Amino acid sequence: GGDAWHRIGDASPWLVAGLAGCSIVSLVVNGTSFWLVARPIRALRLRHMLWLNCAASVLNYAPIRAGMIARVAYHLRVDRFGVLQLAAWFAALGYTLLLTLGAFIATTIIHPDFDLVWVALLAGQLVFGGLLTGAIMGQSVVVRFGRGMDRMLRQPSCLWGAIGLRLLDIGAFVGRMACAAAILDLSLSVGDTLLLGASALALSLNPLGRTGFREIAVAFVASRLAAPDLSATQLDGQMATLALIESAGEALIAIPAGAAALVWYRKRWVGAR
Repeated sequence: GGDAWHRIGDASPWLVAGLAGCSIVSLVVNGTSFWLVARPIRALRLRHMLWLNCAASVLNYAPIRAGMIARVAYHLRVDRFGVLQLAAWFAALGYTLLLTLGAFIATTIIHPDFDLVWVALLAGQLVFGGLLTGAIMGQSVVVRFGRGMDRMLRQPSCLWGAIGLRLLDIGAFVGRMACAAAILDLSLSVGDTLLLGASALALSLNPLGRTGFREIAVAFVASRLAAPDLSATQLDGQMATLALIESAGEALIAIPAGAAALVWYRKRWVGAR
């Protein structure tokens, strides 16, 4: 970890700003996604969802995903969600993430070049997935037992808005990965950078906590994708540093923003008695 912070300290201010900017975008996009998807069933305040997302992000640096636990507890206690309604909300969010991330990764594997063909392939998959989602959510069994999931994913502004926000989130991860690679002077192809950014997002969803596992997994994926003129030992070392720099770029924003958000979280928690 120390080498990663040293590299960031010696990097171009523009690249450090890129790391921080992408991290800010990701935090804002995630909080907005929660607010947007909930709108058909609950009118939540956007600023509350942004604060909560910051608090959850910093808590996810614990050995377990304490951020998810804190988020669930907040919505049950403060927002008075029912357990099944909360599960439906989270399922709708997870569905839009998997739909978008799956289409992004599939498109990049099929066509690694970022061009109009890539854009057309991604758009085609997302349009098909969105239309299929609308048809599925209209089924009587989903309407009856979905606890509002059908309303969340059948409303066009929620479904397509969530997909658009997820694309922005993936783009933020890709941008942060590109900045990390530039700091290390690594010559990654566009396709590799796209896949690494998407992989970092996918691996950040693991239930084992934020620190350690994601960096190891990203380094493993990176070492399999990239093939510069380096020995195996050098390659593994470079990719491990790449993963650490990308992760540190997120921590630059997540930790201070999360620390401030925890003060807000405690106030809201105590006020809900």
